[in-house]
Amino acid sequence: MRPASLTGLLLAGLLLGGCASHWQDIFVSYSDQMVPLRNLLLQGKSAEALPEVRDSQLGDDTYVLDRLEQGRIAWLAGQDGGSKQAFAAADNRLAWEDNQAEYRVSHGLAQAGSLLTNDQTMAYRVPDYERTMLHHYQALNYLQRGDAEGALVEVRRANQVQEQALKARAGEVQAVRQKGEDRSPEGQMRQLMSRGAPDLDRLIGQVKNGFQNAYTFYFSGVLYEASGDLNDAWVDYQRGYQIAPDNQSLQDALLRLAVLRGSQDELKATEQKLGRKAPPLAKHQGQLVVLFEDGLIPARRELFLPLPISTSNGDFRTFTVAVPYYDNRASDTGPLAVSVGNRSGQTSPLVRLEALAAKDLQERLPAMLTRQALRLLTKEQVRRSAAKEGGDVGNILVGIFNTLSERADTRSWVTLPAQAASWQGMLPAGEVRLSLGAGSAARQLPLTIHEGRTTLVWVQRLGAGLTTRVMPL
Repeated sequence: MRPASLTGLLLAGLLLGGCASHWQDIFVSYSDQMVPLRNLLLQGKSAEALPEVRDSQLGDDTYVLDRLEQGRIAWLAGQDGGSKQAFAAADNRLAWEDNQAEYRVSHGLAQAGSLLTNDQTMAYRVPDYERTMLHHYQALNYLQRGDAEGALVEVRRANQVQEQALKARAGEVQAVRQKGEDRSPEGQMRQLMSRGAPDLDRLIGQVKNGFQNAYTFYFSGVLYEASGDLNDAWVDYQRGYQIAPDNQSLQDALLRLAVLRGSQDELKATEQKLGRKAPPLAKHQGQLVVLFEDGLIPARRELFLPLPISTSNGDFRTFTVAVPYYDNRASDTGPLAVSVGNRSGQTSPLVRLEALAAKDLQERLPAMLTRQALRLLTKEQVRRSAAKEGGDVGNILVGIFNTLSERADTRSWVTLPAQAASWQGMLPAGEVRLSLGAGSAARQLPLTIHEGRTTLVWVQRLGAGLTTRVMPL
């Protein structure tokens, strides 16, 4: 046996594809690594979960993802300064990556090296819906600190992400599925997935793409309206309505702004579109807006597929490949009951982030399966070379490494909520008591409604508890 040659083969995989910021990414799925942290969040222990965020350095392949997780958990824990800093670090790194040709080259090398390990050793590519939520939460951080102007900058950037994503996909043509039997490794994996994995379509539902988010459009509309910018508020409420036409808050906002903007034609068209009349504007009132985030977004799972492939010797061998998937069941969530003064009701859905995540994965799967097929062939060539040089020992060693490193890329921002909803009401100015309830979780908040102003209440349900923030606008 020639150990130097065999060692070199393994080191090549670890150095090129395995320059992961965490060695466990080669052998343990990201979802499994995040189980203890997610459990702490579901128990309402956000502050205890914060130190569990993976320690990574600038340039590591999960640096941005780790900062996203850190920023969201810090926000849940009430540590606004740490949250703002973490999101700023992720934002700065993404801006650098977007403008660095050198980074794209190094990313290509990592992708080539991942053919000897798995996709988790590649630099994490942040999907558009996660970029949108980065700016969404950063806007909340600014609001919590009383900086409405900073919040408006962030929601503009959040909506720019959605606009750019929509524009970039405008020219894309859906690939026509091949008819007949596809015997390529990718085709076989697709067929095996269709039999062994739940169909993502049920979780995706009516979502048309993996990036448009009515929650952020509604949030930005609220901020624009509170700042007196009725034109931009009207635009973003309209955008949100196109995505979530059944949302009561968006409908109410469009009717209210149609009156405030003073165009009778616009008001008539809006009333006709929504099928109801706009209520008259009352004096000495203020607006209360409740944003409700529910649960945790599902984590990706691993599906191990037995794949029979013909070898160069003409015989068939069965290989095991790992691919990511989502369970097709939507999260067990429900509306938030809202009661204040003589008003009562419940939140209306804005977005299912779990559906955006599933749609994003669906869009990425073809490239993932292609890389998996190339990886399978590369690993088999390495095994054959090791067997030739090292005999049974080399064959066994490389075989063990190939088996242990066969992991699906289950990375995603797993501390995001599963869904988001809203409630809006106009109330007489003065002191009120807001009652919130969702399942066994309940909370009461004393509030001051200011005439002509908006009071924003952010609510998160995790497990049996409600976390709230009150932000006067």
